[in-house]
Amino acid sequence: MHRAPGAREGAEGLRALALAVSLAALAACQRRAPELRGELAGAWLRDPERASGFELRTDGTLALLGQPALSGLAWNAAHGELVLSLNDADHVESHVVRLALAKLDGDALQLEGDDARFAGAYRRARAEHVRGVLTYRERVALPPDAHVLVELSRAGALPVALAVFVPHGQVPIGFELSVPAPAEASYSLVARIGDRERTWFATPEPVSMAPGDEAAEVLLRPAR
Repeated sequence: MHRAPGAREGAEGLRALALAVSLAALAACQRRAPELRGELAGAWLRDPERASGFELRTDGTLALLGQPALSGLAWNAAHGELVLSLNDADHVESHVVRLALAKLDGDALQLEGDDARFAGAYRRARAEHVRGVLTYRERVALPPDAHVLVELSRAGALPVALAVFVPHGQVPIGFELSVPAPAEASYSLVARIGDRERTWFATPEPVSMAPGDEAAEVLLRPAR
């Protein structure tokens, strides 16, 4: 049996319409991804405690607030999920935490997931930054397995922020740590460069740092 020309044209029209709808939906998803990232970017603190949270930086890097045992690496948002990439002092390799975006309404954020460290309600906040560069005087190149640890503490108190990362290139190596605002007037910082087994370079003593200052040079010495 042969289809009439009108039937064939009708079927082709339906296929063309379905393809157009699919392409429009895909384009909408692609547009939504950067919009969602823009809406999420910034600092968030858990509500109502306002003691811990994270900063989703516009460049895609992640900083953790009030969680000094963990180091944030990167973040992304797509398909209704917030994806956080983390590590810590004992595990340089990143691991991923996926959280469902249950609510995003202005200054209110609700995350759902199995990881109790991050699931919950959040409110927008403000973060301040401690920035600097690490360097050393010895003419020694860092091998590919080198990693950097930078730890920030309140003067005479416990740590408040941690960054653990693989440097991109040689010294000077930039770093940036985030703390909830309002920040303390002064913090102390220790840093080291090494591998899994030993430290090659380290701060001989804690270095005083203040939020908002221009990037300070932190000089490391060979470890003994």
